[in-house]
Amino acid sequence: MADSGNIIGQFRDEIEPEVKEVAQDVKDFVGEAIEQGVQSVVGAQFTPQQQQQKQFQDQKELQRVRGWFKDLEQQTAQVRQMNKQKEEQRLQTEQQEQQVEEMREEQKEQQAVNPALAYAGKAEIKRGVGG
Repeated sequence: MADSGNIIGQFRDEIEPEVKEVAQDVKDFVGEAIEQGVQSVVGAQFTPQQQQQKQFQDQKELQRVRGWFKDLEQQTAQVRQMNKQKEEQRLQTEQQEQQVEEMREEQKEQQAVNPALAYAGKAEIKRGVGG
């Protein structure tokens, strides 16, 4: 039994330095990865002047974009208004044409044909027996 305990202790003594070395390498690698990740998120450190200049540029860009959106909204509103007017004109024209057509129909109905005038000047029409 003493031999088995001795073998485990010897094995542990041989592996322990290598495990510590690998653990240190992994620790260094993970530390570097975390540091690179933080730097990529935070970015390079700016001086106060650089930060102020960056904020100024950002504000300028934001104003430009807001102006562009405002212009776009105005143009969209104009186009909608023009389309609305065109549709109203089309509907009015359609309604006027319909009224003209109705007036023509009424005029045709009012011009009732007098049977005596309808046959005036025409050749005699035979209408059945005795006629």
